[in-house]
Amino acid sequence: MSETKKAIYEMLTESTGTHFLDSGGDDDRNWQRNQKKTLSDFDSEPYETIEDKDSDYPYRELSVFHHLAENLEYQETRTEDFNRWIAEEERDNTLTDAEDYLSEFYAYDTTIINSFNEECDLSQVIQFVAGRIFEDDIIALSIHNGADVRGGYTDYRIFKVKDDSFYMWYEESDQIKERLAS
Repeated sequence: MSETKKAIYEMLTESTGTHFLDSGGDDDRNWQRNQKKTLSDFDSEPYETIEDKDSDYPYRELSVFHHLAENLEYQETRTEDFNRWIAEEERDNTLTDAEDYLSEFYAYDTTIINSFNEECDLSQVIQFVAGRIFEDDIIALSIHNGADVRGGYTDYRIFKVKDDSFYMWYEESDQIKERLAS
């Protein structure tokens, strides 16, 4: 199994804790559901699921596991460097830290993307820090594993964007219907 798939699986099953104010209950946070799956379970799930195919508004869901594994390459050494820098600087593994790291070590004018704030078909919310979209290929990625999107994000890991399809996680209903018809 590839190091990228292994890293994504570890992120998808990473506990992001619980909070009495979130709506996750005893078993409804992403990490709680994902911990019941093996890497093989994620690997064998379909890349894309389309519901209501015959309606005017078919709904598409993309497996976050497959989408990330297909379009990203895990950068273990860079992630280790990032974590070492966090420890040396006495920081936490947060959005601000990922942003500062990419600014300092990659000279990026950073961009923060949270897929929750956009049209998105991914099965889970992702958040990442990048430089120029479609130009700079190193990102710091976190996956939302909680119940409430305002919190419950995994630690950041460094990935290389292999394919610009990474940024294409939404398809309009008309596009889905047209694709299904052909």
